[in-house]
Amino acid sequence: MNDLSDNLPDNFAEPISFKKRKVIFAEGEKSAYLYIVVKGEVMIFKDENNRILPITVVGEKDFIGELSMFSDEKRSASAIASEDSQLMMIKKNDIRLVLKECPEWVTSIMNTISDRLRSTVDLLREHRITDDLNTNTKNLTAEETNQFLSSLKDYKSRRGIK
Repeated sequence: MNDLSDNLPDNFAEPISFKKRKVIFAEGEKSAYLYIVVKGEVMIFKDENNRILPITVVGEKDFIGELSMFSDEKRSASAIASEDSQLMMIKKNDIRLVLKECPEWVTSIMNTISDRLRSTVDLLREHRITDDLNTNTKNLTAEETNQFLSSLKDYKSRRGIK
């Protein structure tokens, strides 16, 4: 099996290491990167009233941050390393340069799919449908929840995110 980084163009940097509980991005933050998980595991979640609401957990070869790639909307959820991980960071601008090579209708389709996916995820979360259906999440202990929330609070404070 090939290493994931073998399939990326030469101009991509080495994967970035994220220790367990390190915040990758926070809900409400401006989006600049799409991330590919090379190694490890990342939890995507929403923080509602100091309560972590897991959306999903992603692992090797999965990607995160895709909803913000085709629009200038802020992040709709937070991501934190749920174990020591390595991620490739791909700049939004690099993705947009590649999309300029595609016919305009391809970019239009991708924008529409992204908008529809964001709306669907928001609707499912609003009605708590995913709480019962999502099996790709972790049950966090109270201690882990507090550690994740503390890491998120520190991250948001450093970046001036409300």
